[in-house]
Amino acid sequence: MKAGGDRRYYDPEVQTMPRERLHALQAERLARQLDRVWSVPVPFFERKLEAAGLKRADLRGLDDLAKIPTTRKSELRASEAEHPPFGDYRGAPPGAAVRLGASTGTSGRPTLILWTPKDLEVDHAASARGRWRWGLRPGMSLANAHPFGMNAGGWHFSHGIEHLGVLNIPSGPPVGEQHVRDVLEVWRRLKPDQYRLFGNVPRTYADAARAQGLDPERDLNLKLSGGDHPSEQYLMASSGLEALPLLGSACDERNGAHVAEDLAIVEVIDERTGKPCGHGERGNLVVTVLEKDNFLLRYDLEDVVRWNLDPCPCGETSRRLFYEGRVRDVVTANGKGVLPIDVAFVLYEFPEASTPSAEYQVVRRAGVTDALHVRCEVDPSADADALAARIAARFRERLGVTARLELVARGKVPRFAYKAARVVDE
Repeated sequence: MKAGGDRRYYDPEVQTMPRERLHALQAERLARQLDRVWSVPVPFFERKLEAAGLKRADLRGLDDLAKIPTTRKSELRASEAEHPPFGDYRGAPPGAAVRLGASTGTSGRPTLILWTPKDLEVDHAASARGRWRWGLRPGMSLANAHPFGMNAGGWHFSHGIEHLGVLNIPSGPPVGEQHVRDVLEVWRRLKPDQYRLFGNVPRTYADAARAQGLDPERDLNLKLSGGDHPSEQYLMASSGLEALPLLGSACDERNGAHVAEDLAIVEVIDERTGKPCGHGERGNLVVTVLEKDNFLLRYDLEDVVRWNLDPCPCGETSRRLFYEGRVRDVVTANGKGVLPIDVAFVLYEFPEASTPSAEYQVVRRAGVTDALHVRCEVDPSADADALAARIAARFRERLGVTARLELVARGKVPRFAYKAARVVDE
């Protein structure tokens, strides 16, 4: 549905649904997906459930969901290799699909993603709801820098905001001088109402604008303050396209991202024990997709998140998540797991290392290490030795780890056209 521009919520009936009614809706939709495992059938999940000793009669409601083993991308990858090209985990025949995408392949061979018209409808509804929280309304304009091609994120992001009635300005990552000049000229002429850029991207475009004699904020309406702060990362839920893209966004309370719980059952589980995590505890994001033809049961996105289980003053009844990073980016030092966002929160306490933005990398060393190796750019006028000592002391206070600081000049940490690689192997 499309909401009126003066409404607080995009879909008030769903977003303010009482929890008891929401649970009943989830149970109804979960039952329908479980039926489809055997009726379609979906051989991958049929085998997985039967290997766990589960039959359909054993799965009677939401409380039984935890009996189902989680699934990881490596299993989907193996299914595609054994049953090429699409695997045997699809909930709809490939001939019913109207869009194909591929995962980024950062954790191995890319997996293929298929959408039917119904799948796209579900994703676009989730997107519109989340973007409404950003303050986007029909008739506004938004510039985004998602890549396109086989990376389906750009297509999904674009079609989601178009579904909302927003003018989409698909600008792409800043690759090539001519492309950057062309994008800046469009931005100069249109001055988009909002931007959604990533990592180093806004800084790269802003620097190019200044080189042309443009003021990013005055001439492009491109505001840089706060957008790259780690607190912004907290306010996403997930963009795992295999599960449910654009799974949530923050309301004006800015205290976690509201999850589309009518469209997905979301769990946060301890990676080692498989037990559910409570309020504020870090764990893996596990999603069961409801309503889509191509669904997944208890899919572990290998994202690190934590719950905010407090009722939200905004009136939405869905629970909220803080996104903290990827499991693969956890670096162990002094026996503690550290994520890039932990490092960023420390660096942003020091203007010498975070003005205009914190540019850093965590260098992962082989084997057990007693120190966290952090390479970061700093103001050339700073006293490097004194600054390193102050930052290292703050790492000990905040994270309880010993930090080895490698301070470098501005521009020495690599810039990326899309997502920044914050963890690199030694």
